[in-house]
Amino acid sequence: MNRYPVRVEAHPDPRLSRWLWLVKWLLLIPHYIVLLVLWTGLVVLTLVAYLAVLVTGRYPEPVRAYNMGVLRWTWRVGYYGYQALGTDTYPPFTLADVPDYPARLRLESHEQPKRWLPLVAWLFAFPHLVILGALAGAATRRDGAPVSVIAAVLLVAALALLFTGHYPRGLHDLLVGMARWGLRVMAYLILLTPYPPFRLDQGEAEPEPSPDPPDRAPSPAASAGGYVFALVAGVLLLAPAAGLGVGDGVLLGLDAARDRAGYVTSPTLALSTSTAAITAENLTITDTDLWTRDVADVGGLRVTARSANGQDIFVGIASQSAVDGWLAGTAHDEMTGLVSGTARYERAPGVTRAVSDPATQSFWVATASGSDEVTMRWDVTDGRYAVVVANADGSPGVVANVHGAIQVPDLTAIGAGLLAAGIMIGLLSVGLIVLGGVGLGRRHTPPPPPVGGPGGRVPEQLPPVPASN
Repeated sequence: MNRYPVRVEAHPDPRLSRWLWLVKWLLLIPHYIVLLVLWTGLVVLTLVAYLAVLVTGRYPEPVRAYNMGVLRWTWRVGYYGYQALGTDTYPPFTLADVPDYPARLRLESHEQPKRWLPLVAWLFAFPHLVILGALAGAATRRDGAPVSVIAAVLLVAALALLFTGHYPRGLHDLLVGMARWGLRVMAYLILLTPYPPFRLDQGEAEPEPSPDPPDRAPSPAASAGGYVFALVAGVLLLAPAAGLGVGDGVLLGLDAARDRAGYVTSPTLALSTSTAAITAENLTITDTDLWTRDVADVGGLRVTARSANGQDIFVGIASQSAVDGWLAGTAHDEMTGLVSGTARYERAPGVTRAVSDPATQSFWVATASGSDEVTMRWDVTDGRYAVVVANADGSPGVVANVHGAIQVPDLTAIGAGLLAAGIMIGLLSVGLIVLGGVGLGRRHTPPPPPVGGPGGRVPEQLPPVPASN
């Protein structure tokens, strides 16, 4: 076990108040306000330190002292407050180390970080942040409630203190261990310390290192960097590999849904209104020349409607401004979304009345009308448009079943390409994870037992068994 340079100590009070933890949040408001300012300064100064390390290879000592002081202050407030509830002694307002305070944080030694570390420190810390996020409640249940190991342990400790007056030492040590892990990771992210260990060191004081076996020379710390990078990079590459797989599934699903003309049709939607029209507005289309010119069998739009009340039906599409002028002062329902397959509307202000015969208007770019099922077809062009469904005579009370379809190209080649890319990235990800995991595992494999058993003692040779007569 290596001695980590950040020393986190926590000595609980022999006797704690049963009820004080109920109001500590109020007592700590001044500290929270000050820490908000201090942490803002820490973020800015850490960026300065990152730049200084990249350019000069040295961490500015004043910045180091400030950042260490902010971590120290944070730990004192956390130990008094809701990170551990370990003391009733109010924390002092200072960045300096206070030796007689129950919670201390010290940096025993430090070395200059590598020049390249600011570029990848966050990447190396990602596995730690995932674990700490789960402990602190980054995950949630299906009902949205947070799942937090730290909060659960703290709640049990607080209730035990309230009803028994006793703080279970095991829970205290566990909370301190989780806080110690978090402080080590934060110190690493601001480049104060080397890479933190994957360890939950519980208890009041930091564990002391055990001596290395005399026959095993410690491996250089720098040699682990490549394995850690491979492991982290492999884990991160799993996300794009999975994303490509999902994208491939979506594209192949669309391709399977195409009809012979290349159209993908939506489910039928039941529309109804007591006004004279239902609209889908502000449909903005851009750059059609690029994708209709370069891709065949794309750019068509179909809207099919069937009247549900026996009246002749009309479907048309026109520029947004033309539809606004036509329906000005006339109430109509604008479709704003879908909830569980049901259309949601927003009523445009105006008088509920009939509109002039829709089919006689000259501004439509595409229309269809009739007594049975009607289908409007349109080759899309750039612009801002609105689709209108109305009775053919313009009367109020529109009831229709509508579905749309859009023409998409053959997606087989694109889906196959995404599948191949996903497989390649997935294999690379698995290879990096194996490389990093095996490399780190070899560094921590204990040496084989010495020849001759424990202690290296070679057993004496047994005398030969005399031959029997």
